[in-house]
Amino acid sequence: MLMFFISTLFFYDILYTTNYFERCMLVNNINLNLFKYFYYVVYYNGFTNASKNLNIAQSSLSYNIKQLELQLDKVLIIRDNKNFELTEDGYNLYENLKTAFSILNQNLEQFDNQNTIEITIGIRHYLSDFIFKDSIVEFMNMYLNIHININLYSNLDIKKFEDEYDIIIDYEDYTNLINSDTKELLYTLNNSFVSGKELSKNYESVKSIKELGNTRLISMCPNKKNGKFQKMCFENGILFENIISVNDSILSKELVKNNLGLCFANKEFFKEELASGEVKEIKVKEEIFNDNIYIVYKKCKNINNIIKFIKILKKQYEEEF
Repeated sequence: MLMFFISTLFFYDILYTTNYFERCMLVNNINLNLFKYFYYVVYYNGFTNASKNLNIAQSSLSYNIKQLELQLDKVLIIRDNKNFELTEDGYNLYENLKTAFSILNQNLEQFDNQNTIEITIGIRHYLSDFIFKDSIVEFMNMYLNIHININLYSNLDIKKFEDEYDIIIDYEDYTNLINSDTKELLYTLNNSFVSGKELSKNYESVKSIKELGNTRLISMCPNKKNGKFQKMCFENGILFENIISVNDSILSKELVKNNLGLCFANKEFFKEELASGEVKEIKVKEEIFNDNIYIVYKKCKNINNIIKFIKILKKQYEEEF
C-alpha cells in the first residue's frame, strides 16, 4: 500500500509540471484510472485493440474517456466508426502521460526489486525462431516485475523439467514423456516439402510421395529424430539421398533457396520465403502428417503468473490461425 501511495505521488508530480494539467488537477478530483484508460487507448491505437489487451469492454472504455473529457472540459479524441484522431489537447495529455507512466513504472520496479518473479521457459532450438513473436513483448510490457528466462535446448532432458523449467514448449512426442497434468495444445504446425524455384520445376504436379523418391534431401533434425518422417518414407517405399542434416533453420533456408535439395519441414519455418516466392511448396495430394506443439507447465507458487504468460501466448495463435 505504501509503495502504491509513493508511486502515485510521483505520477501526480509529473502531471503538475505543466500549467494546463496543474489547473485540471487542482480544480477537479479526477480518478487516476481515467488517465490510465486514455493512455492505453492511444497506446494501442484505438478502442478495439485497447479493449482486447486490457480485457475491458469497448463501451466501458468509451464511457471512461468521455468522463475524463467532461471533467477536463476538453475534447481529447475525435472518433467515428472508422477514424481515430487526437486533438491538440489529447496529444499534449498523452505525451505527459508517457512521462508520468514511465516514472511510475520505474518507481514500482524499484520498490518491487526484492519481489521480482522469474519464469524459466525451456524450448526446442528449432521452435525458438518464431514461437514467441509479439506475445513475449506484450507480456513483458504488461508485467514489468516478471523476469523471463528462455533456455534453448536440442535434446530435452526430462529431469530438468522438475529442477529448472517452469514451462516446456515442444513437439507432442517429447511432451508426452513428461509426467504432468498441466499440458495444453498451443497450435498445429503444417508440414510440407519445399524446394528452390529452379528445382521446383521438376515437381509441378505430384500425386504421390513416392514420386519424390531418390531425391536429394536436406533434412531438419526434429523430423529425422522423432521417427515420423522415417515411418512415412518407409510406408511409401521412399529412399532419399540425405545430403545433410541441419539443426539451424537459417542455414536450411539458404540450402533450399540454392536448389541443393528438397526439405521436409514445418511451413512456418519457410513462411517468409514462401510468401516472397524464393521457395516453392511441393504440394503432394497424399496426406502428410502434421506436428502438434504443446505447452507443459508446473503447478508451483508462480502458477498464476505462468498462466498469464500462457494465456497471452495462446491468444497470439488463436488470432493467427
